[in-house]
Amino acid sequence: MRRLLIGLTVGVFAAVSALVGSGETTAAPIPNIALYGNNLATMGDHSLCRGTVNLAIQTPNDKRGVVRVTARSRGFAGDGASWKRNPKCRVLFQTTYTSLRGYALHKWVSATFGPRPGEKKVWDVPTGSGPATIGITTYAVNNPVRTPTGGLVGFHMLVP
Repeated sequence: MRRLLIGLTVGVFAAVSALVGSGETTAAPIPNIALYGNNLATMGDHSLCRGTVNLAIQTPNDKRGVVRVTARSRGFAGDGASWKRNPKCRVLFQTTYTSLRGYALHKWVSATFGPRPGEKKVWDVPTGSGPATIGITTYAVNNPVRTPTGGLVGFHMLVP
């Protein structure tokens, strides 16, 4: 009888502890699947400038329901005298995300990259907690019509 009572007490304590929980939680690295790889080839705004950016996602420790996107340049190149005068390539990123917050929501961010690899642009996407899909592509900067200029990088993830 005594063993049964001790076992029952330990079982109830374990169940209550599991349901109530204790302490603070921090955002863990998000498990994600990159559908088409992490590199995005794109074109920019002048002198036929073009290059590749590597895209990575993570969650900031102090923000729940937010995904931080980092675009790191692998170097951009251009043609002609206008590129020599201004070796900076402007790119417009479109981040489309679907999560519990909504379907196909957009966030637009512009960035400028030069010929040196390693330059980066970082932005936050407010997906909300739960399952999410993010697609990132690029568009022409100085065109009145939204014209795609790059491929697509997509991520499926579970956001804390």
